[in-house]
Amino acid sequence: MKAFLKKYEKIVKILLILLIFVLISVATTVVLSLFGIISFNDGEMQINQAIFDSFKTTWYGCILIILIQVVITSLLSFVPGASMAFIMLLQALYNNPLLAFVVALSGVFLSSFMLYILGRFGGYNLCKKLLGEKDCEKASDLLNNKGLIFFPVMMLFPMFPDDALVMVAGTLKMSLKWFIPSIIIGRGIGVATIIFGLSIVPFDKFTTPWHWIAFILICAIGIALVFFLASRFNKYLEKKKNKNAPIVEVAEEIVEAVEVTETTEEISEEADEKIEETVEK
Repeated sequence: MKAFLKKYEKIVKILLILLIFVLISVATTVVLSLFGIISFNDGEMQINQAIFDSFKTTWYGCILIILIQVVITSLLSFVPGASMAFIMLLQALYNNPLLAFVVALSGVFLSSFMLYILGRFGGYNLCKKLLGEKDCEKASDLLNNKGLIFFPVMMLFPMFPDDALVMVAGTLKMSLKWFIPSIIIGRGIGVATIIFGLSIVPFDKFTTPWHWIAFILICAIGIALVFFLASRFNKYLEKKKNKNAPIVEVAEEIVEAVEVTETTEEISEEADEKIEETVEK
């Protein structure tokens, strides 16, 4: 059985993902039917658009959509652009950009947190099995060589293996005090760019190639500036760490000396007690 699973591992994974998608589709259909959003007449599915428009803005409707987003994006974490595609779908689904942003960011944060937990308790081997050895090695090299300070920066740009970075951050036991703000800020900016990008940037006024060139240059300068500031801050932290290293070493030596002294005193006390017991006997 193990040999069979190892030989057809990829096929088994695809079949499991398809099965989960079928189960999600069935469960979603049942829920939407219970709310009267969809109905079946002579085998044809009919959608009550008015009820659906009101349902998707309710708190329970938002929670259902967030849960679907978390499950689907987690299952398709090995597919590039899966999360971005779902965010664009939410943008089309909601007429309110702010609500679409909140729902999308909530789903992105929960799926990221779930991958972090899997990495923290499942270890690096689980990361390789779920996301592939190539992406996990790349993410591990980035975090080990660039430093954790670059983690929120790498969450901003799609050229980095963000899901692998999140899971490897879990395997490295990154502090939640750093992980949570990094995800909210880094991925929040990315989600906001997708949701609000079309309304913020006046693409309809780009009438000449020079407009597009200027736009690309501004984006490139902004990206370079972000990496430059992150690099300077990382160097500052390393310099501060190296400066404090001798103090830390002295403190550790003092602690060790105190522990040795305490241990010696305990041994001496035990020896005195044994001598007294021997004398009494």
